[in-house]
Amino acid sequence: MPRFDQRLTDRYELVAKVTEAFFCANLINEGEEMVFDLEGRLVADRSTANLCIGVISRLHPAILMAQDRISEGLPPISPRFRHFDCFDTGIDHGGTGKVYVELSLRDRMTGALVDRMEQPA
Repeated sequence: MPRFDQRLTDRYELVAKVTEAFFCANLINEGEEMVFDLEGRLVADRSTANLCIGVISRLHPAILMAQDRISEGLPPISPRFRHFDCFDTGIDHGGTGKVYVELSLRDRMTGALVDRMEQPA
């Protein structure tokens, strides 16, 4: 697991915000969030969505990519790799429901979504 400058991990977090949800068996609703630190750990006390392995497992590759991009000095979230859905096939295909999320980087100090991280001096 990568280790980042503590000033970065204190300031930034990865946020998966639910953009759409219907018939979710885990009762996840639109507007809720799953918050992860830069090390890839779910921050339960900052998250509002119920824990769901189906959507978290889909986010895992994106979080690893974000960590790789951070270590290379690039913006963590790729513009083309930020929208994800859960593993459930959806009610229209024999599943129970569906959840869609958008992954973003958030400045913990301001609460604003940001594209780039300011590197510590």
